Amino acid sequence: MKNQPKPNHQIFIGGNVLTISDGRAEAVAVRDGKIEAVGRTAEIRARITPQTSVIELKGKTLMPAFIDAHMHLVSQGLKETGYALDLSTASSLKAALARVEEAVSLRERGAWVRGRGWDEMLWPERRYISKSDLDKIAPYHPVALTRIDGHLLVANSEALKQVSITKNSDEFDAANGLLREKAVEEFARQTKPPLDEIEAAILAGCKLAHSLGITALHDFVVPDYIRAYQNLYRRGELSLRIQMHPFVEYLDSLKDLGFQTGFGNGMLKLGAIKFFTDGSIGARNAALFDPYVDEKPATTGKLNYDQTELNSLIQKTHESGFQLIIHAIGDQAIEAALNAIEYAGAKTDDRPRIEHLEMPTNEQLTRVKELGVIASMQPNFVQWSGPGKLYETRLGKERDSLIDPHRAVLQKGITLTFGSDGMPFNPLYGVHAAVNAPHAGQRLSVEEALKAYTWGAAYSGFDERALGTLEVGKRADLIVLSEDPSANPKHIDQIDVLETYLDAKLVYSQGAK
Repeated sequence: MKNQPKPNHQIFIGGNVLTISDGRAEAVAVRDGKIEAVGRTAEIRARITPQTSVIELKGKTLMPAFIDAHMHLVSQGLKETGYALDLSTASSLKAALARVEEAVSLRERGAWVRGRGWDEMLWPERRYISKSDLDKIAPYHPVALTRIDGHLLVANSEALKQVSITKNSDEFDAANGLLREKAVEEFARQTKPPLDEIEAAILAGCKLAHSLGITALHDFVVPDYIRAYQNLYRRGELSLRIQMHPFVEYLDSLKDLGFQTGFGNGMLKLGAIKFFTDGSIGARNAALFDPYVDEKPATTGKLNYDQTELNSLIQKTHESGFQLIIHAIGDQAIEAALNAIEYAGAKTDDRPRIEHLEMPTNEQLTRVKELGVIASMQPNFVQWSGPGKLYETRLGKERDSLIDPHRAVLQKGITLTFGSDGMPFNPLYGVHAAVNAPHAGQRLSVEEALKAYTWGAAYSGFDERALGTLEVGKRADLIVLSEDPSANPKHIDQIDVLETYLDAKLVYSQGAK
């Protein structure tokens, strides 16, 4: 025993501890990367030995690290590395086009220009970018720009010459260069980044995640992303806990190889299979029972599957041992998703998830509870709610006031989990949005919002025994915040993440260069 290495032992004292599971504490002890004790300062101090590392919090707040339960890390990382332009901060159509024109000027003729994140509802022009806009500034460069929701893409003539897109009038507006849903997927498959760019994007995304207090996330993946994650993991370079959620088109390959949800380990594992039942409100293809109010002739969006097809796919996925993740935004899509989950016989213990769940009726929320479905929502989406904003413009005042009903979800006793969808990629922004949302039905307490971004997210990925709260035996994934989010709820988005720990190892410090 004498020759064994000394255990890694740390204590965090002198601050405010949010356990998420059991209110507040004063100090935390950690041994070998796991939580050893949580309690009062005196009892934790009593555990100090000559080998203990003492971290003085100096009045700051310690809590479990955030888990982003809905993210597209590669897409975020491609913006971080500069492979794709970040258009999310463009204040107008003119400003967005100016960024594209500058990128064109810096690239040799024929080189691709890619961009992501544009949002026409933030612009005075209030219209989509068009093919003609891009052709004027990039006649000899292929350009492709994805809208912030990922459900709509605009390409110029040169880009469209280099891909083969199925001529579906519902999803490909050739005259304006606008692609939706399956057409976007076809385009992405034909213009995918090389593997080394994907790996670089993941590394950049991990670094950004640490700075935001995130140590685990759920990413939606295609085979190249899985390969990149495996390469980084084998090289010891992966520094986020990743659950990979493949899209349904890869189900048969995974099923034939015998894979199921949960294959892997605490750093990298296979999660659920993802379905899209509809699109987005911004792209006007979320499936609604009642029409959009800002489009003539009237349209209600569209379902990506008829009910019989969706039922069959969901049942096959469930019986193959995979958790279900079903994107459903509009009330018509939510109805279809619930019907399919019920048809498949998925139960509470299977933890089926509906992603976004933006426009549920009260009756649908009752079914969500009865079927044991997890509400995987994005609180930052309320940035588009309120007078004159996207949801009111597309849906009218009444439906805007009922959208993203976080409060009703919890009142029904439904498990709520939060993710960002990268819009923006920042849990504190999301917590702030949920607490300060424009409509009462969207608002949560600080404690409720933090729980959804920690324990709720862990539960949605079958990780609640290891992550999401500060309890004895759990992994010491911790963050130190500049202040307690409850102290000034109106300014949660101004709080700084000072430090991030993964298994008690410091992976981010605000003061580090």
